[in-house]
Amino acid sequence: MNWIMIVGIVILAIVVVVIVAGLFFFLDLMSYTATGSETLTPAGSPAGKALVVYDPGASGAGKSAAATMASTLQSKGYTVTLAGLRSPAAANISGYNVIIAGGPVYFGKVVGPVEAYLKGLTPQKDVKLGAFGTTGSAQFNDADIASVGKQIA
Repeated sequence: MNWIMIVGIVILAIVVVVIVAGLFFFLDLMSYTATGSETLTPAGSPAGKALVVYDPGASGAGKSAAATMASTLQSKGYTVTLAGLRSPAAANISGYNVIIAGGPVYFGKVVGPVEAYLKGLTPQKDVKLGAFGTTGSAQFNDADIASVGKQIA
């Protein structure tokens, strides 16, 4: 009787872990931790202002990719605001020459908070927009790229 109870507990534990992991990814709970922001100032006189908004995702890859883009823009002379998706800085898009936003792509789908942010953008004329996605896969396939493009357009 004891071994049946042990097997039942193990199966129950596995089911709970799978459910929690599913909620973690599909509800994108990590986006709620993206509340901070920082400003990166160029060495010389600024060439413009850029806003880089990220959802960190489960692994933090979204934040890492955004930080790399922010650093590159800073090296090109931009004053860059690197902002978590849920930060006040991400909500204020006025005054920027460049806005880039993104985060994780799970199973070919952009996470809901990133999709909503991108679709809700109403930038001023002449603002350059960019979007990025991170994935646990070694490469994107053409179907994933097309799917992401449809979701954020």
